[in-house]
Amino acid sequence: MKETKQKDNIGKYVLLIAGAILILIPLLVTIFSSFKKTKDIMENFFGFPNPGTWDNYARLLSDGIGRYFWNSTVITVLSVLVVMAFVPMAAFALARKMSRSKAFSFMYLFLILGIFVPFQVIMIPITVMMNKLGLANMWGLIILYLTYAIPQTLFLYVGFIKMNVPVSLDEAAELDGAGKFTTYFKIVFPMLKPMHATTLIINALWFWNDFMLPLLILNKDSKVWTLPLFQYNYTGQYFNDYGPSFASYVVGIITITIVYLFFQKNIISGMSNGAVK
Repeated sequence: MKETKQKDNIGKYVLLIAGAILILIPLLVTIFSSFKKTKDIMENFFGFPNPGTWDNYARLLSDGIGRYFWNSTVITVLSVLVVMAFVPMAAFALARKMSRSKAFSFMYLFLILGIFVPFQVIMIPITVMMNKLGLANMWGLIILYLTYAIPQTLFLYVGFIKMNVPVSLDEAAELDGAGKFTTYFKIVFPMLKPMHATTLIINALWFWNDFMLPLLILNKDSKVWTLPLFQYNYTGQYFNDYGPSFASYVVGIITITIVYLFFQKNIISGMSNGAVK
């Protein structure tokens, strides 16, 4: 038994090390390359910057990356706030009513069916519809993010509420004279902290890094491009000059990484409790 456990542990460590290498090498190459001139990148792709230079970042600033960084920040923050304002509230109502009402059960199943709809199937109709409604802008993109975030986020919140927020709390609050909204905002909402952290980072990662929806909705006006859309066009513009392109990738990576590290402690507990009914 001990030998078997040791072999299992060795296998786990080997897989962890291999995974870390596969992740860290591209990340380090990207960071190192952002401080190199293009000539140095071509001659010594995997090496340290020698000498290092901040010219790539200076060029990014002069080319207006600040505007696109701000656009991505505004869209991500507003989208996350909208999702977290409405979805937990809907999840609370559904979690409490599903077992007693077929209408609520149907509504819940209908909403989470979006998980199984491939984006490619509705990509063109969504683009045409948003253009006809005059919503091919940042506000339209935020509405779409709310729409597409509902299925998975609702699924996680409903599971978490059923597992971790007993109905007896509602009954006790009602006996004390609290209404539904008071119960939700003062008792239930604070108890959902692990799930708030989980959905925040999942959705923020998606909104920040998303390329397809901004490409379809915002590509007509360069002033409202998000950071990934700017990177796509910027890489094409400086295809033979790799330094600034790598620098733009680092700018995109470092921001969302900080957010992830800040909330990562609550992610595992939120995912495990929210996915189990």
